[in-house]
Amino acid sequence: MMIPATPVRRHVLAWSLTSWVKVSLMSSLATVLMLALQVPLFPCAPFLTYDLSDVPAVIAGFAMGPWQGMMVVVLKNLLFLIQRPQATELIGIPMNIAAGVTMVGVSASFYWHRKSRFSALLGLLLGTLAMATIMIPVNLLVYPFFAWVFGIQSELDLTTFVLGTVTPFNLLKGALTALLTLPVYKRFSSFLKLW
Repeated sequence: MMIPATPVRRHVLAWSLTSWVKVSLMSSLATVLMLALQVPLFPCAPFLTYDLSDVPAVIAGFAMGPWQGMMVVVLKNLLFLIQRPQATELIGIPMNIAAGVTMVGVSASFYWHRKSRFSALLGLLLGTLAMATIMIPVNLLVYPFFAWVFGIQSELDLTTFVLGTVTPFNLLKGALTALLTLPVYKRFSSFLKLW
């Protein structure tokens, strides 16, 4: 007797082997970019670094769909953790996943409703704003736990730090990702659509 497929199971089965290969390739590229270069944008918080790894995730989301783009975010973070297993990454990686999934999910979902250069730009803007907004409560919840686990004491007010440093960082991170995605998207998307 066959068990009927649930909607989730049907969706997963609908992903072809080709889709999984494309997601794997984009995740590998994103991981290499994440490992190769991490630039601290604010001297007062050198642990807040920017890398190019969200660019392949956004491209995958635009070319294949929001779920595929978000899958690239998750996989590249897991691959990065395997390559650089550090205690601080046990908190940093989930935070990176939350930020990346929000930006890629919102951007790609908006783009998929009407595919045009303008909707790509607007989707990236909305994705950046959504990421910065979502990460405010996430950071306010996680930073006290992070400080407690690693014995960090700071005289700086947490709300001031999150709103004055982390939120501008997230806005700048989203803007840089958008600026780097737009010029290269068409080339990469045509490559992904070839097979």
